[in-house]
Amino acid sequence: MRLRICDLRNLGPQAERMLASVGIHSVEDLRRVGALEAYLAVRRSAQTRSLNLLWALVGALEPWPEGRDWREIAASEARLPLMLQVEGNKEGSREEPVWVPGLPFEAKKTPR
Repeated sequence: MRLRICDLRNLGPQAERMLASVGIHSVEDLRRVGALEAYLAVRRSAQTRSLNLLWALVGALEPWPEGRDWREIAASEARLPLMLQVEGNKEGSREEPVWVPGLPFEAKKTPR
């Protein structure tokens, strides 16, 4: 019997669909790519910005094969290095300028 992504701890059908949309179709694909790169791919596709998916992916893969609850990852010391890697990854960010009432709006200027 072949294990599906939605069979892994912390991951369900929605996570499986998001991962499939970025080319991760199997548990083997997910293990090869790794939790961080899989999360960044989903984030780049603008399907989620929630770090909960990252915690769920890490928990699903470590330790293999039983995994850990995503809340343990979110509360552990392991989260800080992961957060720093996410923030340091320019490709993982699709931030657009947002207007906040009461503040002037300045669009990002692109060099010519």
